[in-house]
Amino acid sequence: MTGFDVPLQEILLQTDDLEWVEKSLAGLSHKMLWRDPETEASIALVRFEQGSGIPSEHKHASNQFMFCLSGRYVYLPTGTTLTKGSFYWNPKGVVHGPTHAEETSVLLEVYDGPHYPERPVFYDNDEDAR
Repeated sequence: MTGFDVPLQEILLQTDDLEWVEKSLAGLSHKMLWRDPETEASIALVRFEQGSGIPSEHKHASNQFMFCLSGRYVYLPTGTTLTKGSFYWNPKGVVHGPTHAEETSVLLEVYDGPHYPERPVFYDNDEDAR
């Protein structure tokens, strides 16, 4: 089955068969695994190339859950560091960032609703903020 945006159906994807989709923020790409078109909840693999990251503080319109599959990804103000096997939960509305990938990092990222209350300045289009 294909089509990551079909809710309430079984989906089986081989992530190695999916292409990384570049975002407008340099060094960031993703593989969207599932998105609910009604709630905008989603599950994706995100990749930050070494040296890239989110350049400014921001907050999310829903809870953000991240599981680090590889790399070293740092939240600069707090020093919170995700490494292989780390789980991170960022509650809805909590300001965080900027971030920096000390190594190329791949994260499984889950949102239980829309990503942002409004498009962050570090994206140049609405689709990248979904």
